[in-house]
This record gives sequence, C-alpha cells and structure tokens, in this order.
Amino acid sequence: MFDSTFIGRRSEIDWLDERLYRRRQGAPIVVAGAGGVGKTTLLQLFLSSRRREDETTWLNLDASVDPMGEVSAFVENLYASREGGTIVAIDGAERLTDEQMEVVSRRLLNLKRVRGLIFSTRRTPIMPRAEILNLGAMAPAESEELLQKLLKGGFPEEMLARAVQITAGYPAAAKMLAQLVREGRRDEVAELLRGEIYDVEKALVLPAQEIISEVRPQIVVANAALVERLKRQPESIYRLPPRQFEEVIAELLDGMGFEVELTKQTRDGGKDILAYMNTGIGKFLCLVEAKKYRKDRKVGVELVRTLYGTLCDYQANSAMLVTTSSFSTDARAFQKKHEYQLSLQGYGDVVKWIQDYKRR
Repeated sequence: MFDSTFIGRRSEIDWLDERLYRRRQGAPIVVAGAGGVGKTTLLQLFLSSRRREDETTWLNLDASVDPMGEVSAFVENLYASREGGTIVAIDGAERLTDEQMEVVSRRLLNLKRVRGLIFSTRRTPIMPRAEILNLGAMAPAESEELLQKLLKGGFPEEMLARAVQITAGYPAAAKMLAQLVREGRRDEVAELLRGEIYDVEKALVLPAQEIISEVRPQIVVANAALVERLKRQPESIYRLPPRQFEEVIAELLDGMGFEVELTKQTRDGGKDILAYMNTGIGKFLCLVEAKKYRKDRKVGVELVRTLYGTLCDYQANSAMLVTTSSFSTDARAFQKKHEYQLSLQGYGDVVKWIQDYKRR
C-alpha cells in the first residue's frame, strides 16, 4: 500500500518520467537526498502510477548485512529469469560504493529484460553516466498541506506556521510531529513549537542512526572560566587562537543544551563542531564551522558554499557558520536560498551567546 498522504513533487515526477520512459538512453537514474526527505515514497508512487507493460522489481538494502552480496544474488536471479520486462529500483543504495553502483549498473542495463534502473540513496554518487535527481525539502505551502492532510485538517491554525518551520519541508519530520499530535502528547508538541527544544533554528529531524557515523571526533569543552571572562571583555575574542575560538563556540552550544563534539583539525573546513540533541521525535544534528576573522574581513560566499557542500555530502540536518566578523552580500544571498538548511551567525550573535551563557 502506498502513502495516501503524498503531496506535490510534480516537477520531480515529470523529471523521472522524462528520463525513464521517454529518453531510454540506458543510463542509471539516481534519486539522492537526506533520510526523511521522501525518496522511497516518491519512487513508489511514481512507479505504481505508470501503466506500462513493465513491472517493477524492488530491492531494499537498508537492513542488509552484506549489501553487495545481496545485490549480486539479486542480479543473478534476474539473469536466470525468463519473465517480461522490468524496472529495477534499488533502495538504500548508499550502502554501496560508487564503484559497486557502476558495476551493478553495467550488469543490469546489459540485460535486455531490464528496461530501467533507479538507485535511491542518501548521498550523491560520482557516476558519470547517471542521471541524478537531488531531492530537496518540500516548499512551505506543500508542507502545510501535508500537515493538514495528516491530521485531516485538524491542525490548530495558530500552531501551523511554526510546525511548517520546524519540520522544514521533510515529510518524515511532518509525520512524526503529526503522530505526536494524534497521540495527544501535548507537552512534547508544545515544547517543539515553542522552539525550546533546540537553539539552532530550522534544524531538521532524522533518526539517531542517520547521524554522521564515519566521523570519530574527540569531545572537547572549552574552559567555562574563559567564557565568563569574555562576558566582561567581548572584544578579547579577537585575541584567541582559531582553535580556542572553536572551543569557545563548542562551550556556548553546550550551554544552550546541545551535545557537542569538536572534530579533529583539518584544512578542508565544513565541520569544526558537531552539535546535536536527542528529542522525542528523533535526533537533530547541526554541522558548525567557526571562523575567527578580523572585524573588517567579511566571510565570502565560497566558504558558505563549501559548508553547504559538506552538509549535502554527510547528509546532516543543518549547518551553521559562526564568525567574529560578518558576511558578504553574496554569502547572505546564498544562505537565503537554503534558509532551511543554512544559518549564518556573526560577531553580534556570538556576543549575545556569550552574554546569555550559563554553564550546564
């Protein structure tokens, strides 16, 4: 049974229809996007709604112990079968390497009965021949429609705008919030909607197992006494070494209620700090990059783009760039395009965090 609450995604469905049924170029299709953005639901609805002669053969690797072994057996079964044409959909393909996906693509698309191949994955692979659809968050109007449909129009009007904001266009987040409402868990819902559950606005919801697992950061907490000194002399933050500035930001986030992990120093940027929080509906994660700049040296758009790329690569929930300076016009414009995923915090914001700081 497919999801009867499906909303929107008209352009994405048209894109899939064009690539799969009209072009027939023998290239694999990849639908990439964060967990909870609705990839599986989109594919199920799209494939079930196409009245073609082809059936759909579906393989889900989410719980597989040996994903490549399972795919190999799956391919062998297709080669042995004499049935009619089929569209192959492989869900959970982030369990495969790019090289493995290439091998699977070549084997399957060389088989006459395979009329098309679609991978669903939480990361964007490097596959030169692939047609790639990066599935993003839903538009606010669609999110509002989905919330109302999930609760059959019973979502209180005064709560709706905030609900749209905190679910940030992710169907999985909307469904978890709607479930709390249906179960009458009013205190948890009220806490979420007041924004007291986290301090980084527009953080998204993902199950705990989706939080970055390949990073093995050391936990570092800055000296709380240093933050107290900064309360009296905020300008002295410019005299801190860059690493100590990162530790101060980690301590400030810790004071806000986040669990923080300061990552090992690297030159590529994009994830100085992991700030996450367990909640009643999942685990929120924000990638934080801290840049200690002079007052007159604005952060440019390239750093913000790099941070956004890191967010996409690691499938985190949101990202924030914090600086002792400010941001260029281009940087602000880029952030505005991705306002549900990116947050920019300048010197004034940092000073406010310092003044509001309370050690847990």
